[in-house]
Amino acid sequence: MLAASADTDQPPLDIARLRILEIGSGYFKYQYPQQTTLLWSATKLPQNFCTIDGFSTPDRVLRELRTAAQGGYDIVIANTIRYSPWHPRYWARAPFKTPRHPWASLTRQFGVEVLRWAKVPVPLVAIDMDDSFGIGKNSVFLLDKAKVFFKRELPVDKWQVLYGTSHKHLPTLRFRNSPQWQARIAKLQPISLPQFTHNERWRNAPFPEKTHDIFFSGAVTGNSTVRAAGVAEIERLKALGYKVDQPTERLPYDAFMDRMSRSWLSWSPEGMGWDCYRHYEAAIVQSIPVMNHPTIFRHAPLLEGVHAFYYDVEPGGLERAVVSALADKDRLRRMALAARDHAFAHHVIKAYCEHILRTALAPQRAA
Repeated sequence: MLAASADTDQPPLDIARLRILEIGSGYFKYQYPQQTTLLWSATKLPQNFCTIDGFSTPDRVLRELRTAAQGGYDIVIANTIRYSPWHPRYWARAPFKTPRHPWASLTRQFGVEVLRWAKVPVPLVAIDMDDSFGIGKNSVFLLDKAKVFFKRELPVDKWQVLYGTSHKHLPTLRFRNSPQWQARIAKLQPISLPQFTHNERWRNAPFPEKTHDIFFSGAVTGNSTVRAAGVAEIERLKALGYKVDQPTERLPYDAFMDRMSRSWLSWSPEGMGWDCYRHYEAAIVQSIPVMNHPTIFRHAPLLEGVHAFYYDVEPGGLERAVVSALADKDRLRRMALAARDHAFAHHVIKAYCEHILRTALAPQRAA
């Protein structure tokens, strides 16, 4: 087993030698299939994403933790679940999704819960990729057990993750001045949605021919109010003579990426959460993302005027940002290349996994 050392003279972390126990989503299994044991916890099985090595039933998790104690794993990755493991939705749905595994269908949602009581002999990492800005009540214990807690929709004021769970309202001064809670909040780190379906040809693709000014394809009805408000401004841009590519049909992924690449800009408003695949998909194909100002603390953010543009959600904000951006096409060319390189460096699945592993297994610094 690779042990993290406090000796700064130690060689860099050799990720290729790591053994990983993953409970949950399968991102690490996708990137490191031979090095990762994936115990699946979700109601549905992964479809054409990765293979699983079993289910996160309490007995299987305890067995793998014993293996970790014997040197079989270097790190445990625990993906949070949205609801309490006792929630009836698991009992009502899972048996029908995996009828061949009756025991697992009733107990696999308890896999992460086992970590509350069991000794974890290697570094434990918690990851919350949910759309919500909060941490579920059943996952708060991971702020104690995990070395690092990565959260996708991490509020700019990290204390807000406790709203309605560990605190009835916004955490008060008493909470915020508690050394115990300060230590817990200090473990929270941002992480972005990783791209794993992109075509590697975009990494060195020539600058695409541009036929439109701005691209948008996404659900509006029943989605974020930011999207609904922005559609009216897109219509005004059309009336002003700007070329807008706004497909209404669902495109195959490769066709979608190619079509987006033909626009100078891609409107990428927040959906259920602020972080969105579209932010990084646009950057990958050298179409500069135009996003509403973030509500979250971000990992390796796309920078204003360097990789992307941001706009105010108040009326007229999107229109002003687009008109200003399109005034200088030479600048857009430089930004598109920088955005692509930044997305490949930080927001594809390989970069996602490496960042989490290196952060979690970095030597502890002396206080």
